[in-house]
Amino acid sequence: MLTSYNSSYFNSLKKIVKDFNVDYLKQDNPFLKNYVFLDSNNVIGLISYSLIYDRIELEYIWVKEEYRKSGIASQMMDLMFKENVKNITLEVRKSNVGAICLYKKYGFVIASLRHNYYGDEDAYLMIREMM
Repeated sequence: MLTSYNSSYFNSLKKIVKDFNVDYLKQDNPFLKNYVFLDSNNVIGLISYSLIYDRIELEYIWVKEEYRKSGIASQMMDLMFKENVKNITLEVRKSNVGAICLYKKYGFVIASLRHNYYGDEDAYLMIREMM
């Protein structure tokens, strides 16, 4: 079940999400939208994006490893696509082939390469035009 994030999920996410600083979720940011995917009240997915007027920046999408390839990421992406925006952008590690395939499946294209974006690794800037 996909639901809005609230602070009661924070400790659970802090324990299981290793590649994202979940302290980011504590920000008082009016543009930030966070949702979690639950299975029996256990957090198994997270999507975080910034809705900035007429565009979205996908900040983070994560699914617990044993639930990957079960359509959860797709459901979270579909939720984001319901926003009325001109485009969606994101950065993804060049080595994250699984995520790149997911994004391409949803019409994102590689717009540029960001050298050393993650400090030790390059990232692709990807974009999907919505209008």
